[in-house]
Amino acid sequence: MSKAGIRIYPETYVSLMFLVALLTVPVSIVAIVLLYFTKLFFLIFLVPMPAYVMLGFIVTPMSRASDRASTLEREMPFAATYITVMASGGIPPYMSFKRLTKVGLLPAMAKEARTLIRDVEIFGVDPLSALEHAAKSNPLDIFRDFVSGYASTVIIGGDVIHFLETKAGDIFKTRSLRVKSAAERLGMLLESFIIIMVLMSLCFYILFSVESIYSTGMDMGSGIIMYTYVFTPMLSIVFLYLAHSMQPKTPLKELRPYKVYAISSAAGVLLLLLLTGVFGMFQTPLQNIVDLPIAVALALIISAAPPALVHSRVAGRKSSIERGIANFLRDLTEVRKTGLSPEKCIENLSNRDYGEFSKELRKMSSDLSWGVPMRDVITDFMKRTKSWMSQIVMFLLLEAIDVGGGTIAMIESLARFNNITQEVEKEKKMSVRPYMLIPYFAAILLVATTLMTLIFTTQTVEMAGPTGTTGPDIGFLTLIFSVSVITHCYLIGLVAGKISEESLAAGFKHSALLVMIAIVAAKIVPMIM
Repeated sequence: MSKAGIRIYPETYVSLMFLVALLTVPVSIVAIVLLYFTKLFFLIFLVPMPAYVMLGFIVTPMSRASDRASTLEREMPFAATYITVMASGGIPPYMSFKRLTKVGLLPAMAKEARTLIRDVEIFGVDPLSALEHAAKSNPLDIFRDFVSGYASTVIIGGDVIHFLETKAGDIFKTRSLRVKSAAERLGMLLESFIIIMVLMSLCFYILFSVESIYSTGMDMGSGIIMYTYVFTPMLSIVFLYLAHSMQPKTPLKELRPYKVYAISSAAGVLLLLLLTGVFGMFQTPLQNIVDLPIAVALALIISAAPPALVHSRVAGRKSSIERGIANFLRDLTEVRKTGLSPEKCIENLSNRDYGEFSKELRKMSSDLSWGVPMRDVITDFMKRTKSWMSQIVMFLLLEAIDVGGGTIAMIESLARFNNITQEVEKEKKMSVRPYMLIPYFAAILLVATTLMTLIFTTQTVEMAGPTGTTGPDIGFLTLIFSVSVITHCYLIGLVAGKISEESLAAGFKHSALLVMIAIVAAKIVPMIM
């Protein structure tokens, strides 16, 4: 409970658990009575309601501790860098924790720092004891090692700055290993999703096609609708949640692609209604131009293509700025060795090419030349950019200049840690990239195998000779299954983008491409067969 941050006595928590469980006993009694008289089977799930409540009380602390550790893990390398940079400028780590309480870019670390400061300034605990207590009650292992190690180093009189630099480097290495393992787990998650989606879809489609051809009495229409538009989206949501829980989170969200997606989705729905005449309710000139699969494919492409373009531009600019800042910090370290002030170094480097960051750097140089304070200049840049990585790196640079005068050692250590971060992100992208071929092969396999199975089954029935009944309408069946497969490919693209680039918006481009592949395959396969 202490690791979960639940500030309540254990005895009180257990008493509350039994109280709530006791209050749910009448629900179990009523469920037993109704089950006896009505024979409704689903009521059996309401009988162990008190056990559900007790299980929830037991699981909640573990879940909250896991959430606390996961949110803190992303921020820990930068918090360690901040404390190390401050220590190299003569600021003790306790004062660095006190400054962290006001840093909005690191909300999880700010919360931990406020707890530490509360113990010292309100409860009168000495700083070293407060640090040791904070380490013991934290669920993240790298936080415990960093904080308790610092306290031990101070107590025995060791080299604090060397310890902090070494430990910060170890934290980055640990994060690099965890990012690699997370990339492998995400790749396995994507493989599992593709396998489940493709194999399960093939099984259901074979079942539906056989039922349609042999008329076994099943309701094919409602079955396809339930599977395509209810079960499959729910399955995709489950995998999206699993991917989101496995990926690191940032406090900064980019909402522009989703706003464009809302507008383009409305346009796609309107186009679908126009192309289909509100699904046959009205006659429109456009109905004779395209069939239903092409109409659905066009609507889905229109809904995904504009936000995909917006996300590509936003992600490209974000990546270019982050690379530019990494190169800028390396050059700043070298120019600073000449003895120029940080402001003059920025003005001197403003003419170099740092990609998208060059325009921002020239604006910063212009503001500094007009006498605007460094803090205001960098703060304005942080407000303009939507990259959390860029904001945190420039914030660390600002603090290094503001507290320690931007010494060579401080800027050099910041540049070194930033380069390690860039390498970690690059390795993560390279680890996930090979898995992105799987959804495209899966889309082709899903479309081709479904239509081939349908055609082979129909031809088998026709080879049996006349039976006195009307043969199956292969055109209508192909139409229905093509629309269903196109919808599945759209969902596969969304999940693939979320798993590969940690953003649902990254899946828009994959969805648009997979829908194009699906509609082309749906038209070519019957012609070949």
